[in-house]
Amino acid sequence: MCLIETDLILAVASPRDKNHETSLKALRILKPLLLSPYSLAELDLLISSGRIKVVLPDFYSSQESLIAYYNINISLPRPTHMEKALALRTQHHLFYFDSLHAAVAISAEATLVSFDKKYSSVKELRYLHPSKLQEIPKSS
Repeated sequence: MCLIETDLILAVASPRDKNHETSLKALRILKPLLLSPYSLAELDLLISSGRIKVVLPDFYSSQESLIAYYNINISLPRPTHMEKALALRTQHHLFYFDSLHAAVAISAEATLVSFDKKYSSVKELRYLHPSKLQEIPKSS
């Protein structure tokens, strides 16, 4: 199982993003896919803060379609994620949402797929940079 990070969702949403094609490839190849519930909150915060510009409510509708099309499961939020994320922030100096995504991946025993290389320093986390996709055999 692979947990896709918010950066992949954003890259898929923007055809002009330098990681757009690689992110689409990840969604096609990696199965089963899992999304952190905190990615949805992170996206909404990025939008409401003005850090990213999207057309609302169309963006939310397109995200719903993307999740359905690629059969992406969304993990349920759990208090143990918060506990683990706190430890990860303390031990590895991860940012808030990054620590939550890592905590979900660890608890689900999933590989976290992200362009953010800081995850590679978390020893208990299985991490895959999307540039390494050519090394992964295609799922049947």
